Order: sequence, then C-alpha cells, then structure tokens
Amino acid sequence: MSTKKITVFIFLLVTGVFLLTACGGKDQKPVSISFYRRGYIAGSNDPISSTVDAAVAAFEKRFPYITVSVVGVPYSTEGNAQMEAALERGTDINVLSLYPAMIPDLARRGVISDIEPYMTEADKQDFYDNGMQIATVDGKVYAWPIWVTSVAIYSNPEIFKERGITPPTIDDPWTWDEFVAASKQLTFTRADGTQVYGFSAPSRPNEIVYLPIFYMDGGRVLSPDARIFVQNSPEAVSALQKFADLHLVENVTPPDFGTVGQAEVRAQFKAGTLAMVMDTPNLIPELQGENVAFDVFPPPVGETGQIITSGGIGIYGVVKVSDPEVLAAAHEFARYITGADVAKDVPGWQLAPSLRRSNTTYATDEPRILISRLVTYGIFEAPVDISSELNDQYEYALQSILLGEKTAQEAMDEIAPIYQNELDILYKDQ
Repeated sequence: MSTKKITVFIFLLVTGVFLLTACGGKDQKPVSISFYRRGYIAGSNDPISSTVDAAVAAFEKRFPYITVSVVGVPYSTEGNAQMEAALERGTDINVLSLYPAMIPDLARRGVISDIEPYMTEADKQDFYDNGMQIATVDGKVYAWPIWVTSVAIYSNPEIFKERGITPPTIDDPWTWDEFVAASKQLTFTRADGTQVYGFSAPSRPNEIVYLPIFYMDGGRVLSPDARIFVQNSPEAVSALQKFADLHLVENVTPPDFGTVGQAEVRAQFKAGTLAMVMDTPNLIPELQGENVAFDVFPPPVGETGQIITSGGIGIYGVVKVSDPEVLAAAHEFARYITGADVAKDVPGWQLAPSLRRSNTTYATDEPRILISRLVTYGIFEAPVDISSELNDQYEYALQSILLGEKTAQEAMDEIAPIYQNELDILYKDQ
C-alpha cells in the first residue's frame, strides 16, 4: 500500500472513531431516563415547556442511545409531594429540579448522587466556585447548578437626570454613604404634589429580595458549614440596621417599606414614583416589554469594600441508582442542560445568568451583560433544610427591624436561639 493510501486510511479510521465517540458509539447500550421538571406541562407552548422539549430533542440528537422522558411537576405543595413520592419509589426518576434546601436531606439519605465523579476537568474549571457552595454537603457536591438570579439595583434614568445624579457602574460602584446621599437627593415632591422616593425593595415576609444587604458588611446568616446561626454578629447586624434606617432615619423609602411585595414595588417604579429598586433580573424583560426606560447597576459597597450580590439558584440533581449506565446517562443529561451547549442549541433556554464561565448566552444586551458580570460577586449560604415555621419566624424578625419594632441586634438576638435549636436538632446525629 502506498504512503498516500496509508495516510488516507489512517485519517478515515481516526475520523470514524471520533464520530462514533461523539455519538456515543454504535455499540452503546440504549438507556432511558426520566426528567422531573417543575413548571413543565406536556404539549404546552409556554416558555418552560417548549424550551424543555427542544432541549430534550437536541440532547437525544447528540446522544442517540439515551431517551429522555419528561414528567411535569407543579410549583406547589402538591408538586413537592409528587416529587417526594417518586423519590421514595426510586424507579422512574433520574434527573430532577431541586430547591437548594432539599439537597442536605436527599444527600445524607443517599437519594441523590455526588456529581464530582461525573464532572470533567473542564466542568470543574468552568463552574464558578460560589455556585458550588449551594450544592455542597459534607464536602461533596450533589447538584448541577444552572443559573442564579443575581440581585441588582434598577434605576429610572429620567429621575436621575432630573435630580443631577450620575449612576454608578460595576467598575466604579457606590459606597453605602454615596448610595444614601443619592437616595436622599432622589426623594422629593414634584410641583404637582407627586411624591417621589429614592429607593425601595420587595421586603415583606416570603418576598424578601434584599439578600445582598445581609453580606455587605461582612456578615453571614450561617457559618460556612451551616451549623451555627451567626446573623446576630456585629457585621451582620450593622448591615441590617443600615438598611432599616433608610426608612426609619433617612426617610427615602415609601411608607409601605417592610410590608411591600415585588409586584407593588415594580408598579411604583413603573409609575415614576420610585427612583431605584433592588430586584431580580426577571424585571428586565418586564420593563423592556412595557418600554419602560431603566438602568441597572450593582448594589452599594459596604464595609467589605467589595461588590456583593446574592439571589436564588437553579439546580438539578441526579437520583442515585444501581445501574451504572443509567446513572452515567442521567449525569450526562444534567451536564448538558446546565452547560453552554444547550444554551446554544435552544434559544431562550438561559433565562438568568449561568453559573458556568463558558455559558454567556444570557448576556445579550447591556443590562444582561451587567447582571452576568455580577455572578462572580455572589455570596450564597450553604444549603440547610429549616422548617417552614422557622423560616416564617425568621422573616418576620427581619420585618420587625424594617418597621422599627426592634433594633437589628434585638431581633437577631431573639431569633438566634430558636434558629440554633433547630440547627442542633438537624445535625445531632451527624
């Protein structure tokens, strides 16, 4: 055989091996997995359902030996019960959307799988470190993070211009004192009697959005291992009191501060009676859809001297099963739906910034670019499954600070032993 023919033969052989590998191999055993997705409705054209269907089709094209069945789960207590029943059976559920608080219990019961054996070196380098925090239990990572709702401040550019205020930037953020001074300047009464306030945020129990404030002076809610309540520390109390004093001392917030929900705050902002609002990034499409002008910038910098954000995180877990091929296929699917490939395959998949460096598909315009840049500044608590009763007590304690019923120190000192008692019970056998 001539040298030229040998070269061509080797090229074709290598190419064929590559193609077989990329497609999962012609001898790969067929595998079926089930994906439990909150908000999915079979046959629906709503954004969640249609993008999930498209993602499954794209994945199955990439991995033809894996078949994915989607089971819709409502965002409700009934949905939680449906998910738990499937986990108890353990026979028809492989990948599922999780709330972070679910992770510790499921991990320690051996229900969900440690993802690290299935992460490539590229995966490990790709994920932001802070995204791994929310999925880590006892030093192991038990979920694939997909997105984070990085909280920022949204401003009305017309009011800023009217009051002679230049907005900050991510490269030159406001200090807390600069933020307070601007809020005062942006609080005024128009000639027609309309009262404009400088700032507000969703702040009533179960709609608390001002999470970055918790951390701006160096405080935390829990210790890094989630075993000790520490929000009554001087650093944490300092930040909470500063936030309350926007209402109690500086008078730069509307009267409903501390009792207002997200919908009401957004209505005030759109009506032009609120110059700034701290909110999640799903405000962006809402404002753009209604042609409301806005700017977006980072939360103010506290005693840490650093920009800090926080927010909710979207994550997927993989159920631990005995069949290694099914388990590997489930992790492959979880990797895909949290990575850059699905975001490229399915337009509109990434509705919030990714926790992977490689996935920049959310950053399609200036507001979203800013939100995406904030991801690296995120602080997230280690997951812990506290009771709904404790969560309510905790959030009402926060509200009591904003309403001036208690100082931040008093409220946090009062809730601390209650919170700690539940943590001690959770960890007593560990």
